[in-house]
Amino acid sequence: MSFDKLCDEIICEYNGEIKEFACILKLVYLNKLENLDKFNFKKFNIDKKEDLLLYGKNYPLFRSLLYFNEIPLFREEKESILFLKNINISPKTTLNSLNYNKKLKLGNELLKRSISIVPNEYINYIPNILFGAEYYFNGVSLKEYVSNLNGLYKIGKKRKVKELIINKELPNEENVKKYKKILAKKINLFNKKFEKYEVNYFNLKFKNKNYRCQYIYIKQSIWDKILGLFGEGIELKYYPTLVNIVYNNEKVDFLKPFFIFVNKGDIAVYAKVPKLVYLKDNLSLNHLNLKGKYVYFGNWDKDKFYEIIGNI
Repeated sequence: MSFDKLCDEIICEYNGEIKEFACILKLVYLNKLENLDKFNFKKFNIDKKEDLLLYGKNYPLFRSLLYFNEIPLFREEKESILFLKNINISPKTTLNSLNYNKKLKLGNELLKRSISIVPNEYINYIPNILFGAEYYFNGVSLKEYVSNLNGLYKIGKKRKVKELIINKELPNEENVKKYKKILAKKINLFNKKFEKYEVNYFNLKFKNKNYRCQYIYIKQSIWDKILGLFGEGIELKYYPTLVNIVYNNEKVDFLKPFFIFVNKGDIAVYAKVPKLVYLKDNLSLNHLNLKGKYVYFGNWDKDKFYEIIGNI
């Protein structure tokens, strides 16, 4: 069961504020933030403000910039560190600790750097992926709050996550760190494996236009599944994050949708549409029987898989 299904469970069991709060978290999880404004935020202690849209408001800033994979601004830590030092911002500071003028300066410098990387046809959309409405719950970015709850859910703390949602509480930081350590291990493992994978291509038709897509096809062996039992493999629950971070790799074109197909009987599908492409062409993968926005997931039977991919 995924995090949105847990939210559905709470929505079915409760009414009033608990039900509404679970609805809000589900929308954030599915990245449907445009639907949030129908709720009364005050009673949930949620604030909306214009901000830089970097993930990791309380991470060291150089790391937040490095993993801003909507545009490959930096490929290595030292590049993001030098960039920040050159504009007189400490790499170890956090986005939340910057004052308005520093944030404005950082935003303008990121805008300039982005313009130098992105093809002309996408330049008008850059401000929409750098700046916009952010939602904060008890001072914590709502996206990160949901990400942390999802992380705890993935390490087997379903009951605790359910309690946190019902009581509208923040998770214990030690539990969050435990999940992040596990995730970091999975990311490192995936990055090593990814170097051995061949990136393949297929054409996807959407609204009478063809989009060139990238994909890898992972056939899990019995040995892979055994390794997974001991924490040395990559379980399916981590792939939504992995399909997102893959855009940091030079083998991947940051302006093409990327799919990870995992053979597990049915085909587990994880995909991302780059936000620039989504904004410019409104490309959605929901018509492919996948759910999400920007990052998508679902299952296909073999026939559906070959229908989409063609001959591989």
